[in-house]
Amino acid sequence: MRARPLTTGATVAALAVAALSLIHPWGNLRTASAGGGAILSGANVPAEIRTALTQKCGDCHSTNTRWPLYSRVAPSSWLVEHDVHEGREHMNLSSWEQYSIDARIDLLAKMGTQLRERKMPLTQYLLLHPEARLSESERKLILNWTKTERRRLVAEVAQ
Repeated sequence: MRARPLTTGATVAALAVAALSLIHPWGNLRTASAGGGAILSGANVPAEIRTALTQKCGDCHSTNTRWPLYSRVAPSSWLVEHDVHEGREHMNLSSWEQYSIDARIDLLAKMGTQLRERKMPLTQYLLLHPEARLSESERKLILNWTKTERRRLVAEVAQ
């Protein structure tokens, strides 16, 4: 006789989770991700650096987000969507060409600072995605690239 309330409760809980999963407090980022976009289009980026940025940074800082299964179920979906929203707000590598040259110079400087201070990728992201951890060589390559690209853009502005 106890099975009926348990079954009813489980059904109600499953329906509630399904309904809540349709709510996207930061907009439906999955729709914004459809089709993706080239990472750092218009920038001089060596292939190995573009690959590292795509694999290690692209989930939060581009429209090429790979959405894991847990990102489809509320309330974890809200946390993931919030982090992606915040990441894109700070820097969207898929919108690189839309930034002004001054904005690109500023973003490259910020990227370099985040890398030097080891603030990116975020620790909480690495807990579930250890493959996003930057190796020391990747960190140095990207850091050197940010300096080189920044210098190139500054020279372009000076002309």
